[in-house]
Amino acid sequence: MIAVPWTLFVSFHGYGFCYENLSRRPTTVLTQSSTYNVQTASIANDGDVQTDELHCSHTAHNHTKAWLQVDFGQPYMINNVIIYYRREGDESSSWKQYRFRQFYLDASNNSAIQTTTSQRTRCYTDNTTAPDLPPNIIDIPCKQTARYVIVETTYDAPEDDYIDEHGAILEICEIKVYGCGKTNGICIKGCTPGQYGDTCDETCSHGCAGGTCDQQKGTCSAGCKQNWTGRLCDVCDANHYGPACSMECNINCLNNTCNDVTGSCKDGCAFGKFGDFCNETCDEHCVSYWHEDTEKYKKLKESNLETLFILYGMIAALCVSLIVNGCMIKWNLRRDQYKGQDVNQNTMNKNVPLQDSISPQDMYDTVGDDTKYEYLGQLSGSPHYDQLELIKPS
Repeated sequence: MIAVPWTLFVSFHGYGFCYENLSRRPTTVLTQSSTYNVQTASIANDGDVQTDELHCSHTAHNHTKAWLQVDFGQPYMINNVIIYYRREGDESSSWKQYRFRQFYLDASNNSAIQTTTSQRTRCYTDNTTAPDLPPNIIDIPCKQTARYVIVETTYDAPEDDYIDEHGAILEICEIKVYGCGKTNGICIKGCTPGQYGDTCDETCSHGCAGGTCDQQKGTCSAGCKQNWTGRLCDVCDANHYGPACSMECNINCLNNTCNDVTGSCKDGCAFGKFGDFCNETCDEHCVSYWHEDTEKYKKLKESNLETLFILYGMIAALCVSLIVNGCMIKWNLRRDQYKGQDVNQNTMNKNVPLQDSISPQDMYDTVGDDTKYEYLGQLSGSPHYDQLELIKPS
């Protein structure tokens, strides 16, 4: 195959290239060397770029070679190839792109069955070795003019030994081959109706009137269809929902608005109605304008509960503060009272002589030397004496 210089077509008569995904052209056919279960090659050309197993093509086990081929039906000028390979997730236990190591990408005017790798033009070879992994989404330059693009491998991943599977296996989820869609290799700059973007691989929104849009920005040239809105006419208006924006929101939705995908009422329900779609009637247990099952009522209830918790917390803190302050005041008052009693007791002790220091002789001496009478009252519960006359001898 003779490769045509790419720069010739870029500058030829001032024309430019209108790159498009050649894989999606009606005449393009995908095939693969073998098929595992029902995971045919066509799955790699359905426009779905999810990379879990069910969204990927899959060749069978126990083959020394595996390939997937894109046949355009005739030669086209190719610019680049994007491959989406199987990867289940980022966790250590998730299945990853082990089988994608050491693949290669060829362009050819003859099919994979009719040619060997030496008869094709090599665009890329992966040299990754275990335990490293190649990227599971890879954009490969491949500036060739060819009818076929072929992804091929002879690599037998060591990780397959743990699950008792062997051989070269390919699991390609999507393959996009960008190039010029004119058979003569020259095309006026611009996209076919219904497409837009630098490489014309974006599709105008279903909401664009007439199905056309600005080829650079994607905005709808003739405005939006009925019930559609947004800058790109790609969402339903406030009163409609569904994939075609053809279904009306329930009349019991407040403001007659709903989620544009599910149709659930976003702003709550009219009085007397409840449920996600406001299609159920409240009974005597309804407590407010919004029933307990409506989203707005739940949010309002949660907000009120949060406010009550804060209020109860403040009241509890105030009560604790009052109790502590009351105890402190009571303690200070008792301390001052005890201190006053101690002072009075000390004063009395200073003014009153100690009785223990008076001897019996002193007591007699205090009677006096005069001949006056002294009277003794009753001292205890002993028998009464009428009188006790004390006469000091002369």
